[in-house]
Amino acid sequence: MKSQNDPKHKAALESYASAMQAARENRELMIDDQKFLAGDQWPDDVKAARKGRPIQTINRLPAFVDQIVGDARQNKPSIKVHPAEDGDEDVAEIYAGLIRNIEVESNADYAYDTAIEHSSSFGFGAWRITTDYCDAMTFDQDIKIERIVNPMSVLFGPAFQPDYSDAPYVFVIESITRDEYKRRWPKADLTTFDSGKSDPNWQNGEMVQVAEYWYKHHEPATLYLLQDGTTTTDAPPEKAMIVSSRPTEIVSIRMCVLSGAEILEEKTDYPGKYLPIIGAQGKEDMVDGKRILRGIVRFAKDPQRMYNYWRTIDTEQKALAPRAPVLVTAEQIDGHEEHWKRALTGNLPFLTYNNEQGAPMPQRLNAGLPDNQAERAAMLAVDELKSTTGIFSASLGEQGNETSGRAILARQREGDTATYAYIDNLGRAIRHSARVIIDLIPHIYNTERVIQVMGVDGQKTLERINATMEDGSKVNDLTTGKYDLVVTVGPSYATKRIEALNNMVEIAKMNPAIMQVAGDLMVKAMDWEGAEEIADRLKLMLPPQILQAEQEGEGQQIAPELPAQIDQGMQLIEQQKAEIEKLQDELEDKDEDRRLRQYEIDVKAAIEAAKIAAANPDSSAIAQQAAQILAQQWMEMAASAPDVTEEPEGMEMERELPDMEGGMPMGMPEELPPEMMEQIPPELIEEIPNIPEITGDMPEEPM
Repeated sequence: MKSQNDPKHKAALESYASAMQAARENRELMIDDQKFLAGDQWPDDVKAARKGRPIQTINRLPAFVDQIVGDARQNKPSIKVHPAEDGDEDVAEIYAGLIRNIEVESNADYAYDTAIEHSSSFGFGAWRITTDYCDAMTFDQDIKIERIVNPMSVLFGPAFQPDYSDAPYVFVIESITRDEYKRRWPKADLTTFDSGKSDPNWQNGEMVQVAEYWYKHHEPATLYLLQDGTTTTDAPPEKAMIVSSRPTEIVSIRMCVLSGAEILEEKTDYPGKYLPIIGAQGKEDMVDGKRILRGIVRFAKDPQRMYNYWRTIDTEQKALAPRAPVLVTAEQIDGHEEHWKRALTGNLPFLTYNNEQGAPMPQRLNAGLPDNQAERAAMLAVDELKSTTGIFSASLGEQGNETSGRAILARQREGDTATYAYIDNLGRAIRHSARVIIDLIPHIYNTERVIQVMGVDGQKTLERINATMEDGSKVNDLTTGKYDLVVTVGPSYATKRIEALNNMVEIAKMNPAIMQVAGDLMVKAMDWEGAEEIADRLKLMLPPQILQAEQEGEGQQIAPELPAQIDQGMQLIEQQKAEIEKLQDELEDKDEDRRLRQYEIDVKAAIEAAKIAAANPDSSAIAQQAAQILAQQWMEMAASAPDVTEEPEGMEMERELPDMEGGMPMGMPEELPPEMMEQIPPELIEEIPNIPEITGDMPEEPM
């Protein structure tokens, strides 16, 4: 520990006083915003003037803040690491997986959510990056992300970037008990940290304030470029090795804990080059050269006060409105006066009166219509709240003036656009946070060990890092190379997975044949018990060529002419589909003709499939499979035609196509009826090579 006369302690106090002076106006506005959001919304003079009268606080602001925080929670930032100088792709994946695991193990979402709640409310939020030993019996350390509950305890030096990455120093004020203070620094004087300015928030009964002072230390040096292309700040033994040199600075991070009288502890061996305190700001206004930070509460105060006032006036008017009197005669209530007096103050189940001959039954008079002006003024104040925050009824889930779905979505987009600055600034802060972690990883994870990494799907795996092989090389070396990152803000992995599953289901409805080649992937994307096991079984039923392509890492090449033939076949399908629809309108009473037409479609499907297979005798198994799928689509189309009666005797045919490798499907009849031969275009038969007679026996081997 060093005394108050230490120049470092004095310089730290001066830096704090300078930063506090620059930030005082911002901090006062932020503290007022905090109190207002928490419900302290009536000025003291107004509360004094209305003493004994109703004062209502109907706080609508938390709903607007929750909307921004909810959007941020649904659009989680995603960190992607890519190699830079001397980096490796596989190691970059480990970096990204390690960062995701650090976020999960540290509950970093708490830190991010707290920061966006503060920045959207009053303009500033923060969290910190720390390192700690894995357990009490190891020297291995882990990196952690910790939230800062009170952002007013953080004070950055002058900074111009929204993530405060360029700040030269930062103070973090911590309140601890006197007993904790004595335990940690038993020889130190019990003096609370103070900048010399009056600040009542820093003294709270038995609590003592201490300050962590993180700052960048700049040390001048000379950078040398050597003949072998390397650079170093150490002077080489021979000047002939130097190609060039220039002055530079080596930046290191140092920290000391301060009381009001001395430096309690000091740390000069921090491994990183960035301040480990991360700031996230709200919206920014430049006023007379000063940067003013704000959230949505700042300009919503007056509409909220108006709403409270008019709701209070409305309540007061209705409470003071005269009760409707009752028209009675004196004889009717004679002896019941006390009972009738209590009728205005109590909830009596009945009223008794004397039945007077010739007098009407007691009747209550109309007290007049209520005044609704205060209620209408309150609704206008609600509209002003929405206008000042940029969040409208559609975003809050309320019923607005919009009637169509498109109009509602447009209103929601307006609200998202107006408040996206808060989410975007949070993404910038997370990007800087990841940059700090990447800078620390080579220093913290610098020994051979096994670590957990996490994929984008949340699955954890174990990776051995810095492993030395027999030849002296290292595998998964995290201590060498440089890495950079990209942060994207969008839906979480779970949301993307649901959207992908919905799209796959829609595709399967339009084309059920896709289940034969991608059924395992579709079931695997479903989130229910046993989905993984069913997906594994479906994968075993995939066509051999797909399994082989997965094993070899590359797919087989499709014959160049096959896509064009498939396109022709699909066009023919569309033509036949249109023809079927026409027949359904024109031949409603001609069942026999419809059956013959469907039979013709089946024959053409088989001929087209045989044509594709015959025209490509050397094509791969994928081409054969495509021809089979094409024929299957023809037959499914024919089978789906309405009002199909049973086939007459002698005209039965099979509706399934077996394997096409043997040529024409074996389910087709060996001889076609003459009336069907007249329906088949001759040029279609001529295009199929090596088929001598379409009505003859089909060959057993491929043509």
